[in-house]
Amino acid sequence: MKKLLSLLVLLPLLYACPTVEGNLVGVKGRDVFDPDILGPGRLPVGMVYVKSGGYQSGGDDKDIMGLYTASKKTVSVQAFYMDATEISNNEYRQFVHWVRDSIAREKLYRRSFDDDAEQWVNVPDNFFKEPYRTLLDMGSDVQGGNTPFQLLADSTNNSEVDKTILGLMGNIDQTKMKKLKNNQLINGYKVDAKSFPAADKKIEVTMSEADVRSIFQQYTNKEINKGNKKVKPGTPDKTQKSSKSNTAYDQGGRIENRKYFTLNWETPIEYEEPETAFILSDMYYGETERFYNRKEIDTRLLFFDYYWIDYKEAAKRGKVVTKSVDARKSFGYDSLSADANDNLYKRSRREPLSKDYKKNDLHRSTLDQNGQNVWLDTTIFSKGKQWGEVTPGSPIDRSQYSVNDTSLVKQTILENPGQDLDLGFTNSKGQHNAIRGHSDRSRYIIKERINVYPDTLCWVRDFTYSYHSPMTQNYFWNNAYDNYPVVGVTWNQAKAFSVWRTQIFNTWLLSNGDMFVNDFRLPTESEWERASRGDLDISQYPWGGPYIRNSSGCFLANFKPLRGRYFEDGGFHTVKVYSYNPNGFGLYCMAGNVAEWCSTAFDESQYEFGHDMNSDYDYYAKDGDPPAKKRKVIRGGSWKDIGFYLMNGTRTYEYQDTAKSYIGFRNVMTHMGRGGADLDQENGEEIQSDIQLK
Repeated sequence: MKKLLSLLVLLPLLYACPTVEGNLVGVKGRDVFDPDILGPGRLPVGMVYVKSGGYQSGGDDKDIMGLYTASKKTVSVQAFYMDATEISNNEYRQFVHWVRDSIAREKLYRRSFDDDAEQWVNVPDNFFKEPYRTLLDMGSDVQGGNTPFQLLADSTNNSEVDKTILGLMGNIDQTKMKKLKNNQLINGYKVDAKSFPAADKKIEVTMSEADVRSIFQQYTNKEINKGNKKVKPGTPDKTQKSSKSNTAYDQGGRIENRKYFTLNWETPIEYEEPETAFILSDMYYGETERFYNRKEIDTRLLFFDYYWIDYKEAAKRGKVVTKSVDARKSFGYDSLSADANDNLYKRSRREPLSKDYKKNDLHRSTLDQNGQNVWLDTTIFSKGKQWGEVTPGSPIDRSQYSVNDTSLVKQTILENPGQDLDLGFTNSKGQHNAIRGHSDRSRYIIKERINVYPDTLCWVRDFTYSYHSPMTQNYFWNNAYDNYPVVGVTWNQAKAFSVWRTQIFNTWLLSNGDMFVNDFRLPTESEWERASRGDLDISQYPWGGPYIRNSSGCFLANFKPLRGRYFEDGGFHTVKVYSYNPNGFGLYCMAGNVAEWCSTAFDESQYEFGHDMNSDYDYYAKDGDPPAKKRKVIRGGSWKDIGFYLMNGTRTYEYQDTAKSYIGFRNVMTHMGRGGADLDQENGEEIQSDIQLK
């Protein structure tokens, strides 16, 4: 009877999980993405959903200003999420506090000893020791930097890497390791002979507790000057060493290992605690700069380092030069000419922030630093044999395997990051698969550093012969203004805030085992206008229009009404971010209160050349660019503007490096999925095979 019951229980399971039997079913074990991220924990607090759709952009009334910058045009925009309100002072203050606290944690980590230092960081579970750690960090660089001629099949050159890894894992005889030329890899990294363990020794690639202790007991393992004497590498910060006799001070100190740790945000910082206050003393204004001897954080020190990817630049392709060869005799990239330089593949580590200095415009970026040489598919086999017929590991017969010797390609290597590469292969019939890529994608990872504190003096600077000192003193920090929109933030600061918000959210998703979603960012101009119109066609204002008062005669936004009677609409300067009624999408203050930064660069004729799908125009202005290229679109009008600037179709701009008392911002996030009006319906779009196999 028990066997029968077990069989009855097992049958549904067998029926529910049919065998794959060679069918295409996709990667198993992946969760079905739930597009209804409005559920608990799925959507950032305070955002609303704007469905995919089209709208009629441009002015909905006569162009009384004669600007002619907003012609009529039908634009379609994919679904996105948008902050229901402008970013408030209190929300932006979280950003400022995070930067302040991260700097403080860095200082406490560097300036504390042993356990006191370790409490400020998180040590990874798999923390590799040297020299294994260095090889891990190299990644594909250990193969020579992803050059098209340095593939995994390149046994002639990569055998040295193989031997090195075998040696470090104790899987090769010590006598054979002596044959490794100077213990050196092909890209220049040198492994000390003592790093190779004996064949019978147990391999420990990760840190022991004693190794971790040694890291937190020394500032650096580099020789440093201390007074009139030099401190030798591996000397702990204090004279006493660990109680464990097996502690080896050879894995670097707190400085070298910081990049492997994340900051620990669980440990609170007691700024008023005497020892902590002393360690962090250089974060405060000096005595001569203090006002009434108030101890205040020096906001000039609050810098935020962040990165973003220049996808548009990375998407550009240069002309990849090809060479006419005897394709019937072509083979892989596995040899060099007899007189090739031995240092050809010995590239130094790549510098993420280096530039690509082109010498001429023959094509976009395929030339080397001398402006003469280009990587080409010119390796030929000249004696009638194919590569597979060569005995693996045997010396290359350079009389049979050679590189076609032309002045254009001999002894060249792509040293400039970001160069276009021909990653294709020419088969024996002469067909080329025309795959292209970049030699180093780090060129397109742009590093930025910006001071995050808003310009509180903008209240005084913006208005001559006007008294705004109280706003400068209190608007950003006093809790009376917590729910008022942040102002005094440049376009670049708003962009940095968006990156920070993305990383905070992604870290939380990762901790919960979830996948990343799209980034927070500034809205494009087309997204902002789509959201502002609230799905109402030909509407002058976010609430519809054409009137700016309701039936009771009350104004519907915070602006400059009645020739300057500012308080007639209920607000003098700014008002709380959730003031007045929301529009059809649930968005507050899309007109008035503060104008809002858009990601779009301003051009008077943008409506003429912009695409009708997710219309946008961006330009990353540099310091040397003329002011016209530094203009960024602002929308919605502000508390100081007349009603014309509150209209959905009104376009204007401000310079990206300026901070104003009447400009704020809000974030958007692109929705992943179809983006229809009913998110619940997207949950049932799986095809029948998905339903059967999931």
